[in-house]
Parts: sequence; C-alpha cells; structure tokens
Amino acid sequence: MKIQPPRRSLKFLRWFCREESIEEIEGDLIEIFEKDFETSPSAARRRFTWGVIKHFRPAFIKSFKFVQTLNPAAMLRHNLTISFRNIKRYKGSFLLNVAGLSSGLACAILIYLWVSDELRVDRFHEHDSRLYQVLKNARQGDETIHTFEVTPAMMAQTMVEDLPEVEFAASVIKRDHGVASKEKEHLKAMPQFVNKDFFKVFSFKLIVGDKEKIFPDRNHVVLTEKMALKLFNTTKDIVGKTFEWEWWEMFNGTYTVGGVVETPPSNSTMQFDILFDHDLWGERNKNNNNWFSNNANTYIVLRQGTDPYAFSEKVKNYSRQKFEKLHGKEGLQYEGDVLIQRYSDHYLYNKFENGVQAGGKIQYVKLFFIVGVLILVIACINFMNLATAQASRRAKEVGVKKAIGARRTALIVQYIAESVLIALISVVVAMMMVYLLLPQFRTITAKELALHPDPNLILAIAIITFVTGIVSGSYPALYLSGFNPISTLKGLLNTSRSGSWIRKGLVVFQFFLSMLLIVSVVLVYQQIQFIQTKNLGFNKANIVRITNEGKLRK
Repeated sequence: MKIQPPRRSLKFLRWFCREESIEEIEGDLIEIFEKDFETSPSAARRRFTWGVIKHFRPAFIKSFKFVQTLNPAAMLRHNLTISFRNIKRYKGSFLLNVAGLSSGLACAILIYLWVSDELRVDRFHEHDSRLYQVLKNARQGDETIHTFEVTPAMMAQTMVEDLPEVEFAASVIKRDHGVASKEKEHLKAMPQFVNKDFFKVFSFKLIVGDKEKIFPDRNHVVLTEKMALKLFNTTKDIVGKTFEWEWWEMFNGTYTVGGVVETPPSNSTMQFDILFDHDLWGERNKNNNNWFSNNANTYIVLRQGTDPYAFSEKVKNYSRQKFEKLHGKEGLQYEGDVLIQRYSDHYLYNKFENGVQAGGKIQYVKLFFIVGVLILVIACINFMNLATAQASRRAKEVGVKKAIGARRTALIVQYIAESVLIALISVVVAMMMVYLLLPQFRTITAKELALHPDPNLILAIAIITFVTGIVSGSYPALYLSGFNPISTLKGLLNTSRSGSWIRKGLVVFQFFLSMLLIVSVVLVYQQIQFIQTKNLGFNKANIVRITNEGKLRK
C-alpha cells in the first residue's frame, strides 16, 4: 500500500510554492515523511504539515497575478452579440422557442389579469382592513344552519349606539330596478336606500355634494355620474333639479338631485344608479321598525385596535336580545346568531356550510392560478428539451471557449442570458397576442380587463419573464457548459446516462401536464354541453322573460 502524505497540506504546498522549487521541496518532504511513517504515522503527518508551514515564506511563495475583473457592460455586450448571432444562424429553432414561450406567457398573462382583478374586488375602500359585513346564521324549517346577508334595518344605528367598538355603520337596502324619467327620457335605474353614514363607511367619491348632508330631506337623492349624464347630459349645476321616479306605488313621485357620486367601479360588488334616503324607506314601509323584518345589509367600521374575532363573539346574541326585548319570546326560535366577515373577503369567501365559512370563488382563483403556472412549466420544459436536443450544434463552440480559458461560470451566464433574451422577445410577442385576444377574453370572463401601465402588472410581467428565462435556460446552460473540451473538439460528444434520464423525465412530465389540462378542458366542455342540451321539460326556443317593472307594472 502506497503511503500518502496529508492531502490538504500537500495541496496547500502546491498552491503557494514557486514552480522552480516545488519539485525539490515536495520530494524532500515526502522522503522524510515515508521514513517517519515507519516509526509513528501520526508524528509523520504532523512533521510533514509543519514542514509545509515552514516553507510558507517570501523566498518560496510564487507571485499571484489576479485576473482583472471583467467589465460587466462589455460582458453583457459580448453575450448579446453571441446571442443575436445564434438567433440569426438558427432561425428555425429560435422561432420554435419563441412560439412555445410566447404562447405560454400569453396564457399566463391573461390568467394573471383575471386573478389579479378577482383579488382586487372591493379592496379599494379606505377602511378596508376595518370594514366588516354583518351576517346572520339561522335555522329555517330544518336543522341545517343557513347564513344570510340580510339583517334588520335598525341594526346599523343600534350597533353604533350600543357598541363602543363600532365607529361607523351603514344600512343598505338593495332593491330591483325602477324607471327614472326626465321629459322624454325613461331610464332603467337600480336604487339603494342608504343611511347618513354611507359615505363614511364606503369610499365612493362624491363629485357634487357634502357627505355630511347628503339628504337634506327625504325627497333628495344622489345620482351616479353615469346616471346624471343620461338624465341631464351633464354633472354640473344639476343639484336642485328634479326628475320623476316610478317603482313601487308608495315611492313614486318627483325627487330632487342632492348630489352626484362617481359611478361604482367594475371591481365593486355594490352597484347602484340612485341613492335614496334610508329614512324614506322606514317612513313608507311600516315593517322597517321590527326586528323580525330582515331586509337590509349592515356594514360596520370597527375602531382601530378592535379584535374582530372577540367582537364577533360579543355580538353573537345581539339580534336575539333585541328581538326579545321588543317582541317578547314568541318567534324567538327563528332568530339566529350574528357574525361578522371582512367586507372585501365576502366576494371570494362567500360560501357557508352549516354556518361555517367553506370557501367560495377563491377556489376558482386558486385553480386558475395553478393552471397558469402549469402552462408556464410546460413552456419552460419545451424550451429545455429543444435546447438540449440541439446541444451537438453548440458543442464545438463550448470546446473552443473552454480551450482558450473560458470558465464554466461564464458559459452558464452566457446561456442563461441567451434564454432570458429569448424570453424577453417572447413576452413582447405574448403582449401582442394578449392585446388581440383581450376583447374576446373580456366577453368570456364578463370583466373589464385592460392592459394599462399599472406598476403591479409591469412588475408581475417582469418577474414572470425573468423567472421563465432563468428556469428554462438553467438546465441547458448546465448541460452545455459541462461538456469536455477535448472530446467536443474531437467530435466525440459524450452524453451521460443521467442527462438522458433527465430529458426523458422532462418529456414525460410535460406530456403528463398536457394530458391533464386537455382532459380537464374536455370534461368542462362536456359539462357545459350537458347543461345546454339537458331536456328541461319544455321547449326553450322563442321564449322570452319580461320583468314586470315601470309602466308595465300597471
């Protein structure tokens, strides 16, 4: 068995020692080590290490010439030049890569627009973090607990008076359309009855009027900007003007414009055309002052520092106590438990099972997000496989660069930069595709989606682009930069078995994801076809439903 001196000490000696002295010093130290090893192996190792340390002095240390740091701008310019030359040389491969990546990126951007819009619904209000909707859990005829959005119309006012945790409260009564008329104009409009704190709770901006005095009397109303333009062709100098309103007989008559509010944005679940005074509803609807009449939506703004969970427990029996105090115990068994839910969460988490929150539209948001990620993954895998399949064309380039001293790190940076460049070109093509497909996508989703210079959108697209470029270029970069220069220059490209398995695995995974998405689309299509073609027991052709409203009601 050959005796080996300490490896680290020998490596250190070869690193610092001059070339003209290394052979003599190393030979002497090894000779002494072999003699000492026969007596004491441990002492021989210590003496060898000490001998190396003693030679670590200026007489034997070689002069190190540190490599000058490369100019980043020059390196970037070089990588871009090489990348453009390869694109020009291999046009077919480039177009194939761009087609695959741009398609995946276009799908991902469209899904991002939809998901982002869903997540922003109702989150534009100033008091968003403290704005809650009051709900009720009650039993109706069976043991199942049902969750209702409607509450007694008096609840908002009494909560402000009874509960110090409530800063503001709004009572909103939503009803079906009526008809607003001005001269020959007869316009369908959606009314809401709101109390005086409505604009303190919600951040709908008043264009004309004072939110402290929005209803000087019960015949004054607030129009949305859109409604004002339809009725009066302007939003200026219309305060004090009148129009006719036809709805329920008790509310028909002439009303005066007291203010104009911005039309609710498309990402608001609360949509209306005209705001009426809440007290008008109570004056003309005698059941409004009863705790068994649930006809209003109640929204509250909690004071800073209030624990919403503790508050929800505190008000659990609030409605029941009020009902018993005013109406006695008769019918009390139908009263339910009061709970609160953050207003901006209600759109996505609107499903309740037996009184407990159990998901909602957030499930579709998560599903589409996952689909978007999977589409990007398929596009990235496709890029990897195409790049590695064409590796033989770049082998000599790698061999030449390594032969003249190029480090593997520099090669990796070059190939990743090339893939990021392709990703940037692909995202430009993808944005063009999104622009062309957006009108149809708006029709499908029934949303006002738009491409505009939104910082969040720009940041998201930039992240998607660079992550896609780096991820899709990482494996080809590692694969190409690992070629042996001698073998590649001789034309002996040796592909390892592990590399082959990785590529095969990526292909299998890519086809698995593709088949999963295709099967899902087929199942959804079949379900929609079933819904559209299911025999409902009557002929749907030429049947029209007309709502009984306005003059038709008479």
